[in-house]
Amino acid sequence: MTDFRLILFSDTHVSATHPLFFHNFDVALEAANALAPDVAVVTGDLSLNGPDAPADLDFAAAQMKRFAAPVIHVTPGNHDVGYSPAAIAAEQKMTPDRRQQYLDRVGADFWVFDHGDWRYIGLNPFLFESGFEAEAEQRKMVVDALDHSGPIGVFTHVPFFAHHPGEDDDETAGTVTPAPRADYLALFQAANVRFVASGHIHKDKRLIFDGITHIWAPGTAFMSSGNDAFGGVPWVGFLEFNFSGDRYSVQKHEPEDMINMDLRNWTRGPGHRYFRVVERAYRGPSDV
Repeated sequence: MTDFRLILFSDTHVSATHPLFFHNFDVALEAANALAPDVAVVTGDLSLNGPDAPADLDFAAAQMKRFAAPVIHVTPGNHDVGYSPAAIAAEQKMTPDRRQQYLDRVGADFWVFDHGDWRYIGLNPFLFESGFEAEAEQRKMVVDALDHSGPIGVFTHVPFFAHHPGEDDDETAGTVTPAPRADYLALFQAANVRFVASGHIHKDKRLIFDGITHIWAPGTAFMSSGNDAFGGVPWVGFLEFNFSGDRYSVQKHEPEDMINMDLRNWTRGPGHRYFRVVERAYRGPSDV
């Protein structure tokens, strides 16, 4: 039986040119490294504006290497590659070029690895319904990886659902759409998947369906109290998983020096202010 610690970050949104959220990432990273983790996973939105500012991906990739854990894996978020082309409501969508930028600058966008008694699967949820060749490649990887006698954990940026697997929300960009949701959850239920951990919503939430715990991780960058349709508790911080054999526990961390930045104003009015803010030249004290 192997005991080990895994640190889960999500939604770091770092950028060298727009350091809006770097303080929180830096504080959280110091606190996480003090725990001497064996594994670090980051479930997407590593960068502030990766799809349109590739330098943000370069900066984010460099920052992810600062984890003290000997094993580090990351999955892409919509602010790294864009949403699936099938996401009707999305402002930024993944294209072959945007995906390739991520592969070149950050690394694989879906993966599997074993640690201790566990197997872990990382997903690019924006390949779902994309029509890209990699959509089928990812699914095959998952099918093969699920053929495992030990416990399995899944990491992805977008949660599979908000309240119930049967909810009907074809146009949402907040969760996985119904068709790939049903497909993947059926695969998970037929295997030994114990949990699915995600980010994206910047809230803490736990849901258990068909023996699988769905764990929402907070963002380190910011929280948003303006949209409560998904439920959950908005906060900033990270999660610590402790594994012992086939058992695990999850602990929340909210380092005292982090700032609870609330972006509820950015969700008001038409469109989303996030894209307006990140596309505008950043002005620091030296620019005034």
